Amino acid sequence: MRPFDIITTTACALPLASIDTDQLIPARFMKRSRADGYGQYLLHDMRFDEAGQARADFPLNAASAVGAEVLVTRRNFGAGSSREAAVYALVDFGFRCV
Repeated sequence: MRPFDIITTTACALPLASIDTDQLIPARFMKRSRADGYGQYLLHDMRFDEAGQARADFPLNAASAVGAEVLVTRRNFGAGSSREAAVYALVDFGFRCV
């Protein structure tokens, strides 16, 4: 990860509270190689419907979220078990700051 003092970028708002690490990356995807990138699995069960289609109303699927490097969340984001894959999913998706 590249360090920064000041970041000028687009932000994506995720107006949900109490997002835990099991939601950030469901366990079924952690068996896959990190080399393939975990970003595609970030918040997978919220971003996609049961048929695998992107939910148009989910903030990370909005055109305005493309290229965002800051994720603005509500309280208790990342709660739950310590799961480093959750951090990898955020970084691989392109976020540098939460």
